[in-house]
Amino acid sequence: MNMLAFLRTSRSFALTMLSCLLIVALSSYQAQAQSKPSTAKEKVTIAIGTEVLDASQVNNTSLPTYTKCWEKEGLDVTLQPTNSTTAMQAVLSGQADFVNMGPAAAIIARSKGAPIKAVYLNMRHNFQFPVVLDSSPIKTLADFKGKTIGVASYGAQMVQIFRGMLSEAGLNPDKDVTFVETGTGAQAISALVHGKVDIWGTWDSQIATAENQGIKLRRFSSPFAEKLNFGGSYFVRDDMISKRPRVIEKTLRCVAMGSLTALTNPQGALKVHWQVFPLTKPSSLDDATAIRQGLHIINTRNDFLKLEPGVQWGEIPASAVANMVAFMKAGNVIQTSPKLEDLYTNQFIAAINDFDHPKVIAAAKALPQ
Repeated sequence: MNMLAFLRTSRSFALTMLSCLLIVALSSYQAQAQSKPSTAKEKVTIAIGTEVLDASQVNNTSLPTYTKCWEKEGLDVTLQPTNSTTAMQAVLSGQADFVNMGPAAAIIARSKGAPIKAVYLNMRHNFQFPVVLDSSPIKTLADFKGKTIGVASYGAQMVQIFRGMLSEAGLNPDKDVTFVETGTGAQAISALVHGKVDIWGTWDSQIATAENQGIKLRRFSSPFAEKLNFGGSYFVRDDMISKRPRVIEKTLRCVAMGSLTALTNPQGALKVHWQVFPLTKPSSLDDATAIRQGLHIINTRNDFLKLEPGVQWGEIPASAVANMVAFMKAGNVIQTSPKLEDLYTNQFIAAINDFDHPKVIAAAKALPQ
């Protein structure tokens, strides 16, 4: 063989060997990549229908964060506190995956064709009430005539509930009262205390916050409002139910575990909330007073989280949905009744409750006191 032929043969052999080595290396890399679990977490955005992330929100915000429950489920969760109207629009527009809010706005939207549905019942009773100062001459719902009611926002669920209560009392909510936006927190409390509004429309934890300040309040309800067991819930778009069912299960399983934890150890949950959201701890109070007031907020909310006998976390009773629809229709809030099956589903409840309850209770008891 002459030198030229030898070189050609050697070059061909070298290229062949190099190709084989590259194929082996690539195959080995692909095999290793497939054998290693992906560390990328699926992004999830939860819009919350309140701008106040006080201790009442511990079960669905700070506890899943502190325990790394969402992280362990492979989720990267972002919380977006805002008002109910903005929160729902964020979900409908695809800017958020979940919205945690009262059901009235969703029922109205669904009756108009919006693809939104409840998948988890967080608060199992009506938690929104009109209140007055204990010294107020207003004694009954009939006394609301001619008065001004301060509300968080015009689109908040409480407006629809109050309208229904007023109609039940024989008043015309469009003519006999005036609703004004006073926001939430200190500014809303101030509006009531300083007489800018006659009545304050609010919810359980905000009432507890005002009581912590020494403000004595009286709240109003009505026979029908007492039947409203379709409280604050998690809603998603219809397409998420079909396309991302596992994400729904994982996200809300952590909320269920958070609820069980908060009920088991309220004080430990409070300490966790302050650790995750340090600015929510009152800086002007000594620890004993801060704990006492924080526990008042958490225990007030826990009364609305407690399960009825035989019910699972997040389960939505058909009767609760039917009562809410009937209440809203009677108050002329909606003109047509959507099909109940279009408003909610319990298809994820079994998976959401698929966790070690005794283990969660033990972990809750071990939280810092």
